[in-house]
Amino acid sequence: MEGLDDPEVARAYGWIAATPQMRLLRCLVARRAVAMKSQGLAADLGCGPGLLVVELARQAAGLEVVGIDLSTEMLAQGEEHARRSPVGERVSFRRGDVRQIPFPDGALDLVVSTLSLHHWNDPVAVLDEIARVVRPGGAFLVFDLRRDMPAPAWLLLWFAQHVVVPAAIRRLNEPVGSRNAAYTPQEAAELAERSQLRGRRITAGPLWLTIEGMGV
Repeated sequence: MEGLDDPEVARAYGWIAATPQMRLLRCLVARRAVAMKSQGLAADLGCGPGLLVVELARQAAGLEVVGIDLSTEMLAQGEEHARRSPVGERVSFRRGDVRQIPFPDGALDLVVSTLSLHHWNDPVAVLDEIARVVRPGGAFLVFDLRRDMPAPAWLLLWFAQHVVVPAAIRRLNEPVGSRNAAYTPQEAAELAERSQLRGRRITAGPLWLTIEGMGV
């Protein structure tokens, strides 16, 4: 996300990530991910303040989880959350670009990314990278908003942007900008079809979509 190395933006984003609705989202995403793979080495791409990294480790005692982000401000928040967490010894962070995931081929048992897909300049290249680093039998879960969400949900995002979120986030046209940049399930399927990611399926909820499956 643009601007996350700006301390004011990073603090605002960390505040949003700690809200109850985002906490619920993390719990649901982590539960879905660990149902597919609960042992081994996992990575969260675009980890932000690291709260999902910690939640994955909390829900699956057999996972070691690495958060990857380009923002040093976000990584610092993640390291602080890990220090305060009882699962911090199984959590670490690396600065890295999702277009060049800093792991060897087939090194990861689980790859997760939440609310980042619409920020990727070349999503097919990132999906190719996920295919490269997930070992055969490993799992991947890319979770994002869907642009064709119902009108009441769009209005709720509009209200949040104009009334609820900190000014630093509002200046980035968020969260409405993320909804506008997101994909429909059909568009996500087309991206996945152009990639090297196999064993995938596209799922859709009322507000979200996923590209998920098992590595082959």
